[in-house]
Order: sequence, then C-alpha cells, then structure tokens
Amino acid sequence: MMDDDYENPAWFAWLFFVAQMLHGAGASPLFTLGVTYIDENVSKKMSSVYLGIYYTMAMMGPAFGYVVGGQLLLVYTDFLYIDSSELGLTSDSKVWIGAWWVGFLIAAILCFLLAISISGYPKVLPGAEKLQQQKSSEAYNDNRTYQGNSFNYTKFKELPLAVAVLLKNPTFFFLNLAGASEGMIIAGFAAFLPKLIENQFSISPVLSALIMGLITIPTGGGGTFLGGYLVKKFDLSCGDIIRLCLIATTIATAFTSCFLLSCPNLDFAGVTIDYDKNQTSEASLTAAMQLEDACNVNCSCSRDIYDPVCGIDGIMYYSPCFAGCSDESIKNNEIKSYVECECIRRDSIVNHTSNFEAVNLICSSKCSRLPYFVMLCFALMLFTFLATMPALSATLRCVYDDQRSFALGIQWIKVRLLGTIPAPMIFGTLIDETCLLWQQQRGDHQSGACLVYENFHMSKYMWLLAFVGKLCSVVFFFAAWWFYIPPKQHVVKSNNSGTNNIVDISTIDAMTA
Repeated sequence: MMDDDYENPAWFAWLFFVAQMLHGAGASPLFTLGVTYIDENVSKKMSSVYLGIYYTMAMMGPAFGYVVGGQLLLVYTDFLYIDSSELGLTSDSKVWIGAWWVGFLIAAILCFLLAISISGYPKVLPGAEKLQQQKSSEAYNDNRTYQGNSFNYTKFKELPLAVAVLLKNPTFFFLNLAGASEGMIIAGFAAFLPKLIENQFSISPVLSALIMGLITIPTGGGGTFLGGYLVKKFDLSCGDIIRLCLIATTIATAFTSCFLLSCPNLDFAGVTIDYDKNQTSEASLTAAMQLEDACNVNCSCSRDIYDPVCGIDGIMYYSPCFAGCSDESIKNNEIKSYVECECIRRDSIVNHTSNFEAVNLICSSKCSRLPYFVMLCFALMLFTFLATMPALSATLRCVYDDQRSFALGIQWIKVRLLGTIPAPMIFGTLIDETCLLWQQQRGDHQSGACLVYENFHMSKYMWLLAFVGKLCSVVFFFAAWWFYIPPKQHVVKSNNSGTNNIVDISTIDAMTA
C-alpha cells in the first residue's frame, strides 16, 4: 500500500463501511427467515422458549465478544512485527492499540463452518405440518384488513397489498416503533457505554470492555431467555404478552437513573485545572484550556503527539514534554517513567519515595461509584432484554401466518432505519458536545479523536437519551396493547360425516339473521 493511503484515513473508513454492510447482509436472514423457520416447526406453546434460546445465543455472542475482544486488546496490534516492550508501551498506555482485528478472523472461520451445516436443513422439519394444524391464530382482526388466506403474497404484484395489510395493523405498527426505540438504545449502549465507563471511572479500555461483557452476558442471555420462559410458563395470550413488555420497559425506565452517577474529571493540567493547580469552573473549562505554561514554554511541545502521563502529584499531563520532563527511563522493562519534570510541584517530589516523577499511565480516580453504577446498569439491561423475546412473540402473533416472514422483514427495516442506524450518530453527536480536548494534527482544530470528555455532561446526556428512548418505548407498547383487537371466538360445528369444522361466530350470526 502506498504511503499516501496511510495519510488519507477516508480510504480506511470506506473499507469499514463496506464491511459493516456485508455484516448486515449476512445477519439479516438469521433474524427474519430463521425466526419464522423455528416458529413454524415447533408448537405454539414451545415457540417462545425456542426463540428465547435462539435470541439468548444472539445476545450472548456480542457479550462474549466484548470479553474476548477485551482480552485481545491486551495484545499489541502489530504483535507479529513489533515487540511493544521495546516501545515502552503497556495496555494501560493511552496510545496503546490492541489486536482488534484477530476476532474478525476467528469469527469468519466459525461462521463458514456453521453455514455448511445449516445449509443441510430441510424446508420443513418432520412433524411440522401436524403442529401447524393445531395452532390457532391470534392475529389482529378488525373485520376489514384481511380475510382468511385469500393471498399468499408469493408474487411481486401482491407486495403493495401485503404492505397495506401490515400498515393497517396498529398493533404491528406500534410494536415496530417500540422495537425501533429499543434498538436505538441498545445500539447506542453497545457503541458508547464502554467509552462512558472508561471515562467516568478512569479505567483502561480493557477493563471497561470486561465490565461491559460481565454486564451484558448474564443480562442479555438471562433476560432474553427469561422473557421467553414467562410467555410459555403462563401461556400468555398476545394481549398479555404486550402487557408484559409494557411492565418490563416501565421498570427499566426507572433504572436509567444509573447514568446520573457521574464522577468528577481527573485533574488534567491545562484542561480541567491550570498549571498553578487551581481548579477550573465547569462553565469556563474550554475557554480556560491552555496546555502551555512557563514550565514548558521553552520545550517546543507539539500537540500532534498525545502521550499522557500521570505525575506523582496525581495530575495528568498531555505528554512528558508538556509536563516539562527532560529525562526518560524504562520501568520494569515495560512502563516508561520520567524525571526532571519542571511542571510537577516540588513538594510532591520531596514527599514521594519513588525514583520517578511521572509514568505513562492513567492516574487513579478517587471516585467510588463504579459498583453502584454496575448494579443499576445490570438491572437496566436485565429488564431491557426481558422485553425483547415477548415483543418478538407478540409481533409473530399479531399478524397472519402467511405474513410472518414479510412482517419481520418490514420490522427489521423500520428498526434499522429509525433505531440502530441513527443511534450511533445521535449518541456520538451529543457525546462529542462534551469533549474538552480534541486531538490536533498539524495544527488542524478538531481533526482527530476526543481526548478528554467533561464527565458531568457526558453522563447527563447519556441519561437523557436513555430516559427519552425508554419513555417512547413505554408509550408505543401501551398503544400496541390499547389498539389490539383479538380474533373473534370460534365454535365447533359438526357436519353429517362426523368431521368437526371451525366456523367464525360472525358467520353463524349472519346465517341465523
């Protein structure tokens, strides 16, 4: 690859865009055709359990990926060619980049092997036809939108009618909106919750990914399976299932308060405090940012190189140069340490027994709210995922059997367009508003990533997004339940041959009128 390509990050961005598109194309059939395949080949009572297990695996996969990915981040990205110890870098260093790409290679091999076995499944499993005959429909019925199986929707010209039938189903419509709002929250959490944990509690990206995995694995897997089990255990009807979603989402809304637990920013010289160690007010953080001071003005420091160090005075500095350090050494063959740092207070050096004045690590935080955040976030995730499986069951039941695959496809389009696609942009835009210090390259303002966030507003924006999203979900689930019209009761009418025929009550009323 030419050197010009390395200087143009847009080329790499488009490569990731194409990769994400391929991910979506490969995964979509699993959540549309795969779901209906399972539902059509098992009994109605056990459908929610099987789908619960199916979605539990789908939830545990990303959560397991967070844990494994976090461990892969302990390995340097160029471990095949470079020994990170020779660079004086550890996984705790701010400039550390882990081997993020290894997980994609492992997943690609496993997916290829699984695809071979899945392709051998028959169109219909043995005994499925008998199970279908025993099922009764709970589809939304207002006596106007759909009558029986007049259309199988197998031809392209029938597509407009199929769409019209679904759009006239208010229960399906509001379940889609609820799915979109829930999808927006989950997608936003998946993308930015590790960043929030890392910045709020001043921990490494590796530990942040591990905590994220420890939260999402039991809540995603357990909550999804529990939701499906409750539907089966109590043999809930479609209306009762929607009420279960409403209750779980309402409880989850209360636990969004976990994001109100914010920690103060670490002392960062020239950003959150000045070099005289005076605390900067929140209103003037950005205006007061000044990385240069009398102690480093003659060092010709460049902001192009971001290599933060923690001084023995407990203050973070942009780089050893901005800390005024003039001598470097390697501590324990891994961590870089520095001495002769002019910007570090002399009294801190006198009262300290270490033979260094700064190290390239993150300063420890005195905030002790992480355990409380984890507990509340655990409850939030549990009740969030508890509603996912019942919501899917309600979606499958509120439409007619020959519409299920198409209905799930329409639902996934709405969830993607209204939820998961705009979520990273919405979350990212608001979180970027809390940035105090942008990485600069060649003097271009805000050309790189955000280096320091303002913790107070970052947590408040995350809470606002989560609370509003959950509140919308509550409204949409309530509307789906309110407008749901169950099918009319049926009676059994025997003919002369002894065969039982199921007849709609409205038909009998018309005959006897």
